[in-house]
Amino acid sequence: MKTIASAALILITLNQAYGAEVDQFTTRHLELKNSTDIVNNEANRHVEESLKILEKSGCDENLLYEELKKGFANHKNGKLTIHMLHEKEFPRHQIALSESVYADWNRFDGYLLGRPAAAASPLALGPLVNIDGIRVGTDKFEHIFGRGFQYFKRFHLKQRSLKSVMKYGIRGEKTIFGGNILATGVFSYADLAANFNGMRFWNHMLQLRPDILGDNHGPYISCQDNQFVQVKKIDFRHYIDESMDESINCSKFARKKSAKKFLKRVEALGYSCPMDPDKLEMMKEKYGEFSKWIINDEGVEDVSYFNEF
Repeated sequence: MKTIASAALILITLNQAYGAEVDQFTTRHLELKNSTDIVNNEANRHVEESLKILEKSGCDENLLYEELKKGFANHKNGKLTIHMLHEKEFPRHQIALSESVYADWNRFDGYLLGRPAAAASPLALGPLVNIDGIRVGTDKFEHIFGRGFQYFKRFHLKQRSLKSVMKYGIRGEKTIFGGNILATGVFSYADLAANFNGMRFWNHMLQLRPDILGDNHGPYISCQDNQFVQVKKIDFRHYIDESMDESINCSKFARKKSAKKFLKRVEALGYSCPMDPDKLEMMKEKYGEFSKWIINDEGVEDVSYFNEF
């Protein structure tokens, strides 16, 4: 019993450093203003401030990443994420847990969402923002910045195999980031897609290595006269797509009963998952051979902990 309690405490502590789950169904019919320009402007402002701090430090790649990560981070430390969550005028949809597709969750579906304290938390479910017509949870930016950097570090800097990197992300999603009953009980393929695109985002900073999809948008920063300078503006439309929309790239759940609860709520709203199978097919085509790691084409069901991937 003590072991279970200790494991739950560790998961809670780790989970609090990252974003919450999201509901991309309940407010689907409501208009949400496009925030692309605001997000891009904030991101590029952070790059400008970071390079100013580094202007006398030469062109040390590691120093650059460490400085950028101070702003491109989670909801506790990341300037951009904090802006999206708390800036009064920032357009977003926030929904209470009791009004969401997870309203029936209890401790056995996923402790972090099912415990009584979750219902009282204003951030039990992350807000949705609109990036050029794609509604995405703010948590996906946290995955781009945090787990995405870990993918980038392992694949591009340490030159580990992509398979090992993707399995590293999947293990994390099955444990500390959601997909078990001690966490939220939600295994999010959309999170995995955000991690993958975060790897691309960080690689494009200096673009010293080819993009894995062959779609190079960097470098955003270049070394000139032994000083880093921004040579191109960041645009998140290159990274945010329907693979990060959990109403299209459906999640799986820790238990069959949980999957049924979720589907019952979704169907009561008049929807299904995926809401748009054609867009899901487009995502499979876009990611090609990599889609097996980040796209769910099997529908809403319980996640396998041993025989999947």
